[in-house]
Amino acid sequence: MPPSRKALVAQVSAALADLQAVYDDRDQALADALGVNRTDLRCLDLIVREGPQTASQLGARLHLTRGSMTTLVDRLERAGYATRHDDPQHGRRKLVVPTAKLVDAITPLLAPARQHGEARLHKYGDGELRLVLDFLRTTHAAQDAVVESIRGTSNGDASQRHP
Repeated sequence: MPPSRKALVAQVSAALADLQAVYDDRDQALADALGVNRTDLRCLDLIVREGPQTASQLGARLHLTRGSMTTLVDRLERAGYATRHDDPQHGRRKLVVPTAKLVDAITPLLAPARQHGEARLHKYGDGELRLVLDFLRTTHAAQDAVVESIRGTSNGDASQRHP
């Protein structure tokens, strides 16, 4: 007999929590392999996936002060994972850019998961993929709201946070 709707919702919720935990473990393992902390890893993720950004833009996303961002980018430069380049669109601005060393370091570490994920996604039809995408986007938006709610009720403000 198939599980009840209530049981199925509970299973999906549990699977999401398990997925979050394994992503957390993966991120820690990746940070350890690269010799960086989790905030540094998050910054690297942003510049790899979304492209070069200013330290100010990254600081806003990471909820770090200007001084904390300077220290973070200095660490990433020393590790050889990022550099500061002139912004071709704005003469005096600098962009934080991922290096070939970073790409060379993460590609073999993440390639198996990426290949597996792509293979799994190809097994779904277009309608199923649209449903999954809708679920992921609405879940993301709900989690953003939770984050903002928690930040709004926590002691201190973002300018007091640092890695």
